[in-house]
Amino acid sequence: MDFRSIFSRSKSTREKEIIHLLVNSFGVRPKKISYYCQAFCHKSAARNIHNDRKLSNERLEFLGDAIIDSVVAEYLYRAHPSAEEGEMTKMKSRIVSRINLNKTAVEMGIHLLIETDLQATNSRESISGNAFEAVVGAIYLDRGYAKAKISVLNVLKRYANLGRIQNMENDFKSRLYEEAHRLGAKVYFKTIPVTSEKGAHQFLSKVIWNNDELGNGKGSSKKRAEQKASEQALIKISEIAD
Repeated sequence: MDFRSIFSRSKSTREKEIIHLLVNSFGVRPKKISYYCQAFCHKSAARNIHNDRKLSNERLEFLGDAIIDSVVAEYLYRAHPSAEEGEMTKMKSRIVSRINLNKTAVEMGIHLLIETDLQATNSRESISGNAFEAVVGAIYLDRGYAKAKISVLNVLKRYANLGRIQNMENDFKSRLYEEAHRLGAKVYFKTIPVTSEKGAHQFLSKVIWNNDELGNGKGSSKKRAEQKASEQALIKISEIAD
């Protein structure tokens, strides 16, 4: 993944690139560009390049995350009038998952505009998705909720294939428990923190199926590691069944 340095282009060029992305991908023409410049400033750049932690996009990310959650919840409520609460919750979790937001952000080219000091961060997997949320927070502050809502829905439909994601089953851990119940098997996880070769903090998870290791996976969070391990285990279960 290509994260560019703040030093690679001038401030005016950078602002033009940000405006271009906002207009073409979000359908937003900014009024206050400073909001959006901050949305693309990772905490490592705020701390080590700008020497000003207040320039970090973390607060905007917090705001944008809440807005996206609200927009998607309303969309699902109106789009699926017969769906129960649990079903809508699962659909929403798939749409706003970190994996999906990261992928959407990269598809849009957000990762090319993020200011970051890569030597000081080990969370590269989530940088793009976090910046996407921060941009949504910036749109809300700059143009209001109505515009942010339209932008989020347009982006998810255009880049993330919203209709497909609603029906996509990627909760591998839940599916694994369902298979265990169906087959009368005992299943549990062994998940421990580990350190990668590059010194990044990760988690290693192993699926134990009837006392045998059936799958394993690594991830930047315990949840992600267990999902990867569950996916691998489900593949092996399907192979055994065949």
